[in-house]
Amino acid sequence: MTYTILGQCSETGRLGYAIATVSLNVGSVCPAISRSGDLVVSQAFTNRILKAEGARKLDEGIGADALMAHFASIDPHFAYRQVGILRRSGELAAHSGEACHDWKGHHTGAGWIAMGNVLAGEQVVAAMGERFEATSAEPLAERLMQALEAGRDAGGQTDGDDRHYTERSARVATYGWDEEGYPELTEVDVRVDVHETAIAELRRQFDIIAPLTPFQHMKSENPATLMSPDQWEDLHLPARPPRHDRPPQLGHRRARAGDPPPAGEDG
Repeated sequence: MTYTILGQCSETGRLGYAIATVSLNVGSVCPAISRSGDLVVSQAFTNRILKAEGARKLDEGIGADALMAHFASIDPHFAYRQVGILRRSGELAAHSGEACHDWKGHHTGAGWIAMGNVLAGEQVVAAMGERFEATSAEPLAERLMQALEAGRDAGGQTDGDDRHYTERSARVATYGWDEEGYPELTEVDVRVDVHETAIAELRRQFDIIAPLTPFQHMKSENPATLMSPDQWEDLHLPARPPRHDRPPQLGHRRARAGDPPPAGEDG
């Protein structure tokens, strides 16, 4: 009961995915990224070992098709798995096992995979792929987010008895902003583990968190002159997130009510 888009930006080389399901905690259970920056997602009757094995093998340089064949050789229940593999090279592979519940399947294109199971029909993955391709001028994270929303709007999760399932967990993440040899570093990563309408909640949080990316980079590059998070949010976030009361003890100093956090400090 899961649908997923894996995609790559042809301009920047960044990779990412967006995933949603009626199950809980999907962002932890299904996707993985290798240290070399390649993606693997295992869903349907998820085998989490495939994630770990896939990340290890991808770091060793195995190709996408060869890795899928390796999965089939080590997993006696591979017919129950749905797997997507997307490498930084753009090479990809997808598998929708015959024992996965209908509707199940996948579409692929240049640098993307849309896949799902227990869906209203093929139109769900088709809509995801079409939206991803149609938004090529947008940042990768926004393209993935829109593709996930398109899958929901095309029918999302529906079983063979026409019972619709709302999404209760979802995640969108992109990787590879650093050009100094750290392709597995997160650029945007927003996750909803438990919510009645997880994609809508993911969008709400995404619109707040995605614009924070430049500030997070500045923490690494120039901490000495960095303004406080509150100041930066006031200047740059289109929708100011809610404030909260700070605890009386903040780090090694005593904070007074209304004091902003120290420069660059997350709390």
